[in-house]
Amino acid sequence: MTASSTLVSRIKAGETVIGSWFTVPHPMVAETLAQGNFDFLLLDGEHAPVPPDAVSNLLPSTELHGCPVIYRPRTNSIDLIRGALDAGVNGVMVPMIENATDAKRALDAAKYPPLGKRGIGPWRASNYYDNYLDYVAEANATTCVVLQIESGAAVDAIETIASLAGVDVLYVGPADMAASMGLKVGQRHAPLTAAIERVAVAAKKHNKAVGIDVTSLDFFAMYQEMGFRFFTYGIDTSYLMDGARAAAKELRAHIKPKR
Repeated sequence: MTASSTLVSRIKAGETVIGSWFTVPHPMVAETLAQGNFDFLLLDGEHAPVPPDAVSNLLPSTELHGCPVIYRPRTNSIDLIRGALDAGVNGVMVPMIENATDAKRALDAAKYPPLGKRGIGPWRASNYYDNYLDYVAEANATTCVVLQIESGAAVDAIETIASLAGVDVLYVGPADMAASMGLKVGQRHAPLTAAIERVAVAAKKHNKAVGIDVTSLDFFAMYQEMGFRFFTYGIDTSYLMDGARAAAKELRAHIKPKR
């Protein structure tokens, strides 16, 4: 099985999968993260400097270790989604899905006909067209499509969004959702918890996986109890910063004071 088909099959089987945020667009970072024992990496093109044109330079390093990559484009744009998929990412996470129209636009960009309107030209995804026919035949089933639910409006439309064929994961963005509801980010709020639970209930009803970013492990048990099985946790820049600070602190603890 390919990395794409394995990831999608695990998600559809209800397994818990975990991923790390990947924001530094350098092959060394890609290869290091790919050995971190995550089930996937979330390559961020929305809030990090990773346009689709940079993707093909990073994927050889992750593929070396068989680590799937899901790409988040800056916007719900056919050009950005198609560009990343044609370069060979294993799936896309599309931000700011507010309603069924937004969701359908994302699916049209990510899926070939008859499920969508993706243009057929998977240059690197099909190994420079050497595996062209097999890739096109399998891509709709093996390309992971994650839709971000990160506003009160999206929660209100969650039933119609969740019902669409081709969606693999409904992914809650708790920070943006809290902000859209006028709530302080990073804290527990009853209205936010209720909104998150509505997404989880709709996902279960329509046989979709439900995911979320774990900013604090204090929330993890609650999310699991709700039915969440797709998690992101941690980010490359923090690993580097935390590791550097820990190393400096450890070494300084061994410095003898001047006499």
